[in-house]
Amino acid sequence: MWADLDSYLEVCAQKAKDELSYLKEEDLLNENEEVIVATLLASSLPRPVDVQWDAPTRSQIVETTIERADPFGRGIVNIPGSKMTVSYPASGSTGILNYRASTSSLSPQYGKINTHSVTVVISDRELTSEKINAELTQVKRSVSSRVEWANRDLEKFRGKLKQILLRDCSIRKERILKQRAVEAAIDIPIWRKDAAPPIIRTEPKLVALEKRRSQEAFVPEPILEEAIYQDVLRVISSWTKTFERNPGTFKKLHEEDLRDLLLANLNGYWQGAAGGELFNGEGKTDVLIRYGDRNAFIAECKIWSGKAVVEQAIDQLLSYMVWRDTKAALIMFIKTRKPEETITRLHSAVRQHSKYCMNSGSLHDSTWGEYIFVADEENRKISLAVIPVVIAERQ
Repeated sequence: MWADLDSYLEVCAQKAKDELSYLKEEDLLNENEEVIVATLLASSLPRPVDVQWDAPTRSQIVETTIERADPFGRGIVNIPGSKMTVSYPASGSTGILNYRASTSSLSPQYGKINTHSVTVVISDRELTSEKINAELTQVKRSVSSRVEWANRDLEKFRGKLKQILLRDCSIRKERILKQRAVEAAIDIPIWRKDAAPPIIRTEPKLVALEKRRSQEAFVPEPILEEAIYQDVLRVISSWTKTFERNPGTFKKLHEEDLRDLLLANLNGYWQGAAGGELFNGEGKTDVLIRYGDRNAFIAECKIWSGKAVVEQAIDQLLSYMVWRDTKAALIMFIKTRKPEETITRLHSAVRQHSKYCMNSGSLHDSTWGEYIFVADEENRKISLAVIPVVIAERQ
């Protein structure tokens, strides 16, 4: 009987948790948590399986010997026949298909699952195109179901494990910072032993997290809490619905006018914490939320005019990066006749930027996306939400 896929995934999850616990303190403190977790998930969990049913290859039909039960009760006899092998390319961690998913079938399993392919060996006393096609259809149906069930369980498990790792990462980071705060408050030199060097424990090497070029120790920096960041984004997203419901009122406004309306809304909600066109870093940004004398949230408002405006806006936002884990948003006003197509082009342009690192989450309401970007040569990361605002009549 096959082992459960869930049990196998739990083993993979423990590997990810162990790698997080072995991660060096400086790497943990200096790197974006989303990037750390994405790296752990990629190195520990299997990858979704995909079979290219439209790209088969086959062998020639060759002679073979087929075992059959003797009709006269004389055991097994060998009879001459024909054989052909068909192979379909496969990608991902195909081994998960050999585990029992939460949904499974009692029917026989057809097709042989290999590392990079699914193969079907078809043999009979006399092969016909009808028999070959019927057997291939049976294999496709069987394997496609197994792929769907395994991938569905994997995606569900990945989502749960991601939240656990984000929580554990945050807890460990907070514990380390508290320990360092205590050490900083103790006015006692650290005792050093001049005897034999200590035994150094061998640690598993985590799959390449990019190293910062700067090797200086981590310096704590204020960040905008994720819950507050998401709240700010929700406020902005809700505010943009007003534009979409009343396109005739706003479509003639310029970027500065649209930005001022956003500032008024944010200041009303965040008690005057938002400012516009305030100098910062190498330039000035449209919207920011300040913490002390530095910025925890920055945003740019642009009107869509093509891929170039996206690249320019992201470059501008990255130049404002002054803190580790700065949160940012790109609010793109869309006045085109076919906004759905423009939104698709917008997110495509975001992913094509040279500093794009990874998706941070799925699209919200099929329009608003979250991404991670590399902000500078020290490999600081910036969380960027891209929010399109349609202020044109939809066709």
